[in-house]
Amino acid sequence: MRRLSNTYAVLVGMAALVCSGAAMAEPQIGVVIQQDYSGAIGTRTAGQAEDLVYFQTVFAEERVDTGEIASTSLQFLDDTNLYVGSRSSVVLDRFIYDPTTQSGEAAINFSKGAFRFVTGNIKTKEAVTLNTPTASMVIRGTHLLIFVLADGTSEVNVLEGAIDILPCGASEAQRVNSGEAITITASCNTGRAPARVDDHASLIPQMPTELASVEDVVPAAGDEGEDEEDDTYRYEESGKGDDHDRDFGRDGMKGDGTRN
Repeated sequence: MRRLSNTYAVLVGMAALVCSGAAMAEPQIGVVIQQDYSGAIGTRTAGQAEDLVYFQTVFAEERVDTGEIASTSLQFLDDTNLYVGSRSSVVLDRFIYDPTTQSGEAAINFSKGAFRFVTGNIKTKEAVTLNTPTASMVIRGTHLLIFVLADGTSEVNVLEGAIDILPCGASEAQRVNSGEAITITASCNTGRAPARVDDHASLIPQMPTELASVEDVVPAAGDEGEDEEDDTYRYEESGKGDDHDRDFGRDGMKGDGTRN
């Protein structure tokens, strides 16, 4: 992963400020590292919206939104990187980090879109929680590709490390290891498949074609009056805890768990 030589000093200084006990309603937790601004917007809790231009500070509880052609890249206090694709929304709940002990905690909520998440120097990775509308996960030293549809359907690809994931608030976590992917639908069915091939052509992720096709037609989470049987994709459960057949009705996942 590319690193900016002067970013570390800035972030360490910010981390020291947070850990010194300074009273800040919205602590600074990172900066924008994408040099070319393409339209990403950050909205703080008070409603103040800012263009996320290069080296713009981001804060706890800030919501990051990207439009049709927008994207952004963020670097947090411990050198963790979050790459946000187009048509995405994510809330940066908190990121606390002590550079002296390399300990801390974080929580990020992925509402919708395409994301790449790469952990940095934080040693207490079990205290880093990533959430989608249908899942909550704890990381184990991780490089992830995450795709979230408007209805909450979530696909998590583990490229490095591992995660322990709780689908829809389940009481027992499922381990997903490097090279594996898990999908949780809006109706809380789960399925396994090999992780998507990542050619690293761009660090900014793009919604896969078959998911983008579904994304254009599924109702937003919370919409009423839609019959689940009429969804563009079908998800046929083959057994709790086992791999499930996935058929998005397009050119995506085949019934045997492989991709076209």
